[in-house]
Amino acid sequence: MRRSLLLLSLALGALALCRPRSSSHDVDAGTAVRLDVSQLAERADLVLEARVLSATAALGAGNLVETEVVLDVERTLHGVHEPTRSVHLPGGLLPNGNGLLLPGMPSLQPGEDVLLFLSEPSDSGVRMPVGLSQGKFRVETNLSGARRLRRSHGSLTTVPPGGGAPWDAAGDEVFDYAATLAEVHAALSLRPPVTAPEGDE
Repeated sequence: MRRSLLLLSLALGALALCRPRSSSHDVDAGTAVRLDVSQLAERADLVLEARVLSATAALGAGNLVETEVVLDVERTLHGVHEPTRSVHLPGGLLPNGNGLLLPGMPSLQPGEDVLLFLSEPSDSGVRMPVGLSQGKFRVETNLSGARRLRRSHGSLTTVPPGGGAPWDAAGDEVFDYAATLAEVHAALSLRPPVTAPEGDE
């Protein structure tokens, strides 16, 4: 099912092939099922809080553009913990300005602190943010050290799980950091823990 969703997203994204950065606003909106924080945690294969060290787009399997994101992981809430982790996401902009823009996909910028909810990897190792832009929160820290979470949807339209009127999720949402993390932990406590494969540290 997750692989089917990934292939569907890639097919939709192919409509936005080979456009320079300046045309990113012309990309049609993506559509995803509307998910709350608990549902993100329930569906994610990997949940982590990290700083983005780099994001580099290149041609991957099948000559499709994908972005390798290197993360300095502060903590892994679900999944096997790795202090530094590389994840591959579909889409991105190549150095020449061409690339693949997937409607509704969040961007990850070097220097950002993020809370990510990621799908299991596809056969080629590519992951998807769960619910597209719903699966990425930017962690913001003010001068006093207090944290909050911000989620930017860009070109995403969401629909209720049982059907109903779509909702344009454009704009930013701000979440209380502690309350959101407590909600994530509560949802993850109902899932079996993930252990490293035998032989891994």
